[in-house]
Amino acid sequence: MAGLRCPVRCFIGLPLPESWQAGLGRVIQQLSGAFASRIAWIRPGNGHLTLKFLGDVEQARLPELTQALAGVVFAPFALALGRAGFFPPAGRGSPRALWAGLAQGGTESARLAVQVGQALAPLGFAPETRPFTPHLTLGRVKDAAEGDDWTLVERALAGETWPVAEAGSFVLWRSVLFATGPQYSRLAEFPARPGGGSAP
Repeated sequence: MAGLRCPVRCFIGLPLPESWQAGLGRVIQQLSGAFASRIAWIRPGNGHLTLKFLGDVEQARLPELTQALAGVVFAPFALALGRAGFFPPAGRGSPRALWAGLAQGGTESARLAVQVGQALAPLGFAPETRPFTPHLTLGRVKDAAEGDDWTLVERALAGETWPVAEAGSFVLWRSVLFATGPQYSRLAEFPARPGGGSAP
């Protein structure tokens, strides 16, 4: 029983196509070393769009968690990559996170995030209090330095071709933290259903 109580660090998100993962890898390779700031870039292949971060969850709760998420009904929708963004927004101090936004699919992603939150609320997972901003994290700034030109992120993204992708499922991921960054594995995947509730 001790193993069932051992917590699993989990989050829910949209997986990205291989073409996007490869493009993000090239963007990060281009940006690595371009800033004086110390930045922890995402690991190759780790790109995703987070719908809800759960934190540590006891393994014994994973079946009820999976069952609740299986009740989320949504239609597949298109995703198109957008402009670079920052947390906090540009002009409000040094960024703590660098990301890519969506030019298409943001509204549907936000709607899906709400559905996921509603499905998990009865299990005791608190709803999000901050507005949902759909984004793909590129890196987290660990130690900001003055003088960095953050417009390089936008230029690097614009230098790649990003085919329109389809959000055809969402995933319950396990995240294991290592010194070199997190390693993700899929615990369960939940496919979209044509005619589902997330379509406009």
